[in-house]
Amino acid sequence: MSADNYQGEESDIVIASLTRSNADNDIGFMMAPERLNVLLSRARNGLIMIGNSTTFTKSKKGGALWKIFFAHIQRHVYEGFPVKCEQHPQCKALLSSEVQFEQHCPDGGCAEPWYVS
Repeated sequence: MSADNYQGEESDIVIASLTRSNADNDIGFMMAPERLNVLLSRARNGLIMIGNSTTFTKSKKGGALWKIFFAHIQRHVYEGFPVKCEQHPQCKALLSSEVQFEQHCPDGGCAEPWYVS
């Protein structure tokens, strides 16, 4: 669903795919501040954004807005997908490739033995 179609609706968690990634740093309709506003205001509890921030911050149209936004959230930006095991909270990983999911999170957990008491 696009940001335009999501106006007026909310979800507990929103996962946004910022799929623009190109040498021209063209972000299309995402240059409009209204689109960023809709994106940020639809999630009640969590917003996960996946994409190439460089394309957005270097855009000729809209880049200044996205620079401010990314500077504001910088401490919450990861160079991968952070995960942790629910059974072993000390087992954490930052995954940046498909292969790492199976290496670090086999069967949705971690590589540590799981014992039922």
